[in-house]
Amino acid sequence: MSAGRRTLAVATALASVGIAVAVGAVARQSDAEPARVLAVTPADGAALATTPDEVTLQLSTGADPVLSHVTVRDSAGATVNDGRVSTDGQRGLRQPVRLARPGDYSVAYHITFTNGQDDTGVLRFSVGTGVAPRSTGQIPDAITDAADHAHGVDPVGATLLVVDGLVLLAVLVLLLRPARRRRPSGPSTTPTVDPPTQARTGPPASGRRGRTPSEPSRD
Repeated sequence: MSAGRRTLAVATALASVGIAVAVGAVARQSDAEPARVLAVTPADGAALATTPDEVTLQLSTGADPVLSHVTVRDSAGATVNDGRVSTDGQRGLRQPVRLARPGDYSVAYHITFTNGQDDTGVLRFSVGTGVAPRSTGQIPDAITDAADHAHGVDPVGATLLVVDGLVLLAVLVLLLRPARRRRPSGPSTTPTVDPPTQARTGPPASGRRGRTPSEPSRD
């Protein structure tokens, strides 16, 4: 196969693999059931008499606690999280909190589910005030800073990277491998050369030049 045809074949294979992986990833996410947060405790608008030590979320499917964020803030906007979010059963998450004083609190969450989908939401509750929380404006996002936003590599993205790396390696091997020279199909024969005819030099073996029939005898 010539270098041009080989390059075209490799490029076609690379495009086919990329399309197949992309279609598979899209189908994986589209076929999955819609994932969402079913309930949050404390609930939105709740007026609590006692201080909770955690906020829990009930989910429709499993979630990744490393890629999920739940941020609880007091009325001044300070974060009152007491540790990282963790799983609570097969379909739940829990965020420990430390509430120092009565007042209104807000919860913002950004949940990343194991099927690749996500869900976000905000809510408010009060503690020790005896009244429902007041709406004091927009609740900040669940992600507080760049360090909390370091999600790492998404599983689907990691799969795509691995596949692309393997295909790229195969392409490099094929392109760097020298093309084999085609050998003739028939058996090879070495042409024979006749030895050159040796030129005769010197007088005849008899030592005398022969006569022609028309030449008279000198005897």
